Parts: sequence; C-alpha cells; structure tokens
Amino acid sequence: MAEAKPRQRKFAPRSRTGCLTCRTRRKRCDNRQPQCANCSRLNLTCDWQAPRRIVTESSPQTSSSSPELQIALPLRSSLDPWDALPGDEGSERLHLLQYYEVAFVPSVSVASIPTSFYTSLYMPWSFQIEGMLDAILAISSAQLARRTVDEDRAKHLQAVSSRHEKKCYAFIKERVTHCGEIPRDVYQVTAVILILVGLEALNGVKTNTWIHQLKSVQRILSLLSPEQSIMDCIEVDSLHRHFTYHFASASLMARVSNTSSASSTEHGLLPLTATLMPGTIDPLMGISYQLCDLISRIQYVTASNPAFPLATEASFNIIENSIQTWTYDNPFALGVDTPIALDLIALAEAYRLGALIQLYRTSPMHSTLIPNCASRAMEFIARIPPGSPAESSLLYPIFLAGAELDDEAAIEKCFKRLEEIENRNSYGNIGSVQKVLKEVWRPKLEGGERRDWEEVVREWKWSFTLG
Repeated sequence: MAEAKPRQRKFAPRSRTGCLTCRTRRKRCDNRQPQCANCSRLNLTCDWQAPRRIVTESSPQTSSSSPELQIALPLRSSLDPWDALPGDEGSERLHLLQYYEVAFVPSVSVASIPTSFYTSLYMPWSFQIEGMLDAILAISSAQLARRTVDEDRAKHLQAVSSRHEKKCYAFIKERVTHCGEIPRDVYQVTAVILILVGLEALNGVKTNTWIHQLKSVQRILSLLSPEQSIMDCIEVDSLHRHFTYHFASASLMARVSNTSSASSTEHGLLPLTATLMPGTIDPLMGISYQLCDLISRIQYVTASNPAFPLATEASFNIIENSIQTWTYDNPFALGVDTPIALDLIALAEAYRLGALIQLYRTSPMHSTLIPNCASRAMEFIARIPPGSPAESSLLYPIFLAGAELDDEAAIEKCFKRLEEIENRNSYGNIGSVQKVLKEVWRPKLEGGERRDWEEVVREWKWSFTLG
C-alpha cells in the first residue's frame, strides 16, 4: 500500500509591497493608489507607508567632505493601520466597526463563514439598536488596546472600551426585569450579554462575573416560546450556539468556582436544548456544537449521590458513551477548503478527548485513562498548524490536556504553543491559563509531582472562561 502523502497546505498570497491595510490583512494588493481595489470594495481606509528617502547629513565629528548616508524613516511607531483612531466620534465608530468585521471576527472564528452570526446578525443589529453597537465597539477597542504597541494609544483604546461597556450595562438594565418577563429587544439583549462574556475573556477577568452573565442568558432563552423559536429559528439558533460555547467553559469551572457561588452555579445553569440548524459550521465551535452541549452536562455527574449511586453511575455511562460515539458533520460536504476541513476535524477530536478528560476526572475509577487521552489530544492539537483559524478555539482542549502532562518535552511544546496563540490572539484568559499551568508543572519540573489544576484555581480563587 502506498504511503500517505503529507498534506500540503495552501496559503493565501501575501502582499509585501501593497498598502498597509492589505499587508495587515495578509491579502494581495493591486498597488493602486490612493485607494486599492480591496479597500475600495470593503470601504476601508487605504493607508500607505510613507516613502523612504535618502538624505545626506554631515557629521560634526567628521569632515564635511565625507557625508554619511542615512535613511529617513516615516514617523510611525507601528505599521498597523488600525492603531490610530480618528479624532471625531463618528469616524471613530466607523473605524472600530470596520476593525470588528475585517480583523476581530476572523481572529475569533475557526473558519471564514459567510453566515457567521458575528457578521450576519450582530452587525445589522448594531445599526438598529444602540446597545448592540456599544457591545461591538467595546470588544473591538478592547482587542485593539491589547494589540497596539503604543502605551498611550492602548490607554485611550481601553478607555473607549470601558465607556461603551458601561453603556452596554445601562442598555441591559433598562430592558431586563425581575418579573420573569421576556425583555424588550430580547435577541439584542442576549447577544450583548454574550459579547460581554467574550469581553471578560479578552480582558483576562478572573471573577465569576461571566458565569452570572450566562445565568442571565439561560434565563432569557428559557422564556422563549416554541412558536417564537420556530418563527425566528436563525436568531434563536445563533444565540443558543453562542451560549453553548461559553457554557461548556462554565461547566468546567462549576467545580472550582468560589464557594459562595459554586452551588448556585451548579443548580442555576442548565443546558438548553434547541433545534440544530442543519449543515452549519459554527464560527466558534466549527463542527463541535453537539459535543459542547454534551460537555455542558458533565457537571451534573461530578459528585455521587449516596442515595442514588446507580443513577449517578448511569448518568456517567450515558455521557461517556455519547462522547465516544458522537459523530460530526462532514466538513468537506459543507463547502470549506480541504486544509480548513482537516483542521476542523482535528479540533473536533481534540475537543472529544478534552471532554473525556473532564469526565474521567470526576471518577477515580477512570483516572488511569486520562494520560492516554491527554497525549492523544496533544497529537490532534499538533496537527493544527500555528496560525490556522481553528487555533482560536484550542484553549479548552489544550488546557485540559496540558494540565495532565508529565513529560518535560511535551510540557515545553504545550507552553510554546500557548505563547504563540497569545501573541496572535491577544486574549487575556490565555495568560490566566499559562499562569495556572506553570504552577501545575512547577513541582514536576523541580523533581516532584505536578499539582492538580483545580487545587491551584481554588487556592487562587480564580474563575475564567476558556472561550
């Protein structure tokens, strides 16, 4: 049998001589000035690097007859055209909206999807509802603040983000009642809260705020009638997906959240069952939506009930079998390029093994299965090349698998991969994962036994989403 040929990855051609906007987006530029075709089509600001000029300058310490050639560089601290915000508020909003569509959404999406709710729903809503606009501006400026190299610019962008975040909370407060009624602008309110959960992850917040936000989303979505869900199936399905992605992280942190809210988290957050839109690649989960729904249910079998030991065992077995036998949609049949399809498959298998690690940690009888799951998960993670869109959702499996590693070489590879992801995505929760794993691995690297990550998180009183 012929040996399998290693798959060849195709990369989009990158412009090295075009405008700064195309170079940042890694797109081929036609070099047309003052407005190239790409920027004209997308209504973007077409920035060009100032031309270098050769100037002569006589050195005071040398003879004027022997001038030195010097290169006069443009007065610019960064080549990123997104760094600087326009002076007036209207232009600033347009700038951040363009950044959201062109840079932010691709940075958090596992594949380029025309029907992504980030652009197909959230963007149109931002032109209709002020609170939705504030949510997009808040998370866009927050990511820009973390990516810019200029300290003053970063402070300004963070202030912009904080200003719009406060407006989001005011928007929610005006519409959410405590009477169990569906809030006004229900879909937009739900989307704003979910974006705020993402903002918590971006800023590296380590409190339970994001879990309380998810409780609000769960309560709102549970109020929707079946008729409303059918009538607005696209909107409801998108919101369920966005919720499920973050809820998988909440189920992981339910065991280790601060004791003051742990019990309410476990009993207050329940999985939401929704009709799945067929043949859909999710922007955050790829082909793993159903699996993330299974992950969200693991928290309910984490502790045996002495009164019903067989019921607990049965729940464990049902979830284990569901995870092991879960099948995903064929990404090749959903119209994505072969390299991206292969990456989505590797991501799905890494999630499957991460889910099994999370489940087996609840049962001492199954703890011996964890090391093999961890090593296999790292193998699938390694199949996803650095810089692949699928890398944006790797934090869940890489954290669960990395925390179980004992081999120093594997630990080094894991930490290097996390550093690469952080440098590309600039999400604060990646730094939280790195700090926890460092403490987990520290005793092992000093010749002892590694610590358990749950023990570390409890000791530090942290709670962070892996979204």
